[in-house]
Amino acid sequence: MKPKIVPADRRFFWLLLAAALVLLAAMLPAQAPTAAKPAIYDPGADVKAQIAVAVKRAGAEERNVLLLFGGNWCPWCHRLHELFAADAAIRKVLAERYVLLLVDVGEKPGQPLNQDLVELYRVKGFGFPALAVLDKQGKLLCAQSTGVLEKGKGHDPARVLAFLTLQIGQ
Repeated sequence: MKPKIVPADRRFFWLLLAAALVLLAAMLPAQAPTAAKPAIYDPGADVKAQIAVAVKRAGAEERNVLLLFGGNWCPWCHRLHELFAADAAIRKVLAERYVLLLVDVGEKPGQPLNQDLVELYRVKGFGFPALAVLDKQGKLLCAQSTGVLEKGKGHDPARVLAFLTLQIGQ
């Protein structure tokens, strides 16, 4: 004959089962952390000096300057940077028409970097990554949130290319 389980016994059973599962989970080896992406932003860079050099180079080479604001902590920043390197058409436009410069906005909310540049180039409140296009004299042509360039879990190469191409004529 099968013993009858009463409600109090049921609660004890579920409590015991939950405790066993917690204990089992604690004994399992911790999952190895996923490999961190390599740093693409330099928090120690003198970005103002780099912008001055980029503008001088842009003037000499008849190009624009593309500022990519973000941080090493930002997965979307890495995705956009990877797209810049992986997509042949984007890579070609960048190489021929832009001087690309990455602007680190900091690792921690309490320790922001280059916030004066975030405000100067009007990308404050956009989220990251954010783009700013300067002409060959260093004048701001466009500030752009990259949210409109996204598609799925990345950036749409066609939208990114259209944005970059549109800025060339300015």
